[in-house]
Amino acid sequence: MPKDATKQGGRLRLLTGAGLAALLAGALAAGGRPALADALFSHIGGSFSESSGAFDSSRWQRSDGWKAGAHMGCGWNRANVTFGKGRLALMVDDTPAGGDRYSCGEYSTHRFYGHGAYTVSLKAVKADGVMTTVSHYTGPPFGDPWDEITLGIAGKDTTKLEISYVANGTGHRDMVIDLGFDAAKDFHSYGFDWKPDGIVWTVDGEPVHRVSGKPEELPRMPGRLMLRFWNAAGDTQWLHRFTYPDHPLTAEVTAVTFREARTNLSTNLGD
Repeated sequence: MPKDATKQGGRLRLLTGAGLAALLAGALAAGGRPALADALFSHIGGSFSESSGAFDSSRWQRSDGWKAGAHMGCGWNRANVTFGKGRLALMVDDTPAGGDRYSCGEYSTHRFYGHGAYTVSLKAVKADGVMTTVSHYTGPPFGDPWDEITLGIAGKDTTKLEISYVANGTGHRDMVIDLGFDAAKDFHSYGFDWKPDGIVWTVDGEPVHRVSGKPEELPRMPGRLMLRFWNAAGDTQWLHRFTYPDHPLTAEVTAVTFREARTNLSTNLGD
């Protein structure tokens, strides 16, 4: 996670839905928005829709100067996140980044988002050793337990979708879904509908996998939405070895939508 990430009120973000409503009701009735609400709403975002590659820079940030783990053979470089022709482009190229030979691209939200339906329209990249992913993440860098919901397309086989989740540091991965098409040939929508008692992953609006359980068995913390394209380090069975093809590789995104669930209070009291 980002080096500049701070512990931004992990315990505060637990207070979504009815619990937060009850906490704030008295203070709001007394004639003012409490300090707790101001702190919460500075970090929690509401519904949004980005299309035609016109992303709101006040909502998003380009990652730069770090990487997410040793499994990556590249470093995030803000220059590898670009816009044009109605599309967001995430690139892997041979620009050195830190101690890595290659640079890659990540675009993530500033704010944290809770339960609801997330959808991303993207075109993946077909090449050994690369991964196009959409992740909803929070964890220790932000003062929270590790919660994550992820979907991704490995370049070694772009007819498959990989999905996984982490709840309070316990991983549940990987389910592989046969898409029935090549995700590198055209744009398709990929998403997940996250509720307190379950997650449903979707492709082009149709459910492809679901999990259910008690709230404590599932991700429960609001998190940042992260759009990523990166290459692997070394030779793994998972992604295979990455060989740079002497030109940049580019994953593209045309739209991102978040429809907030009613269990989140921020819809009613502000974005």
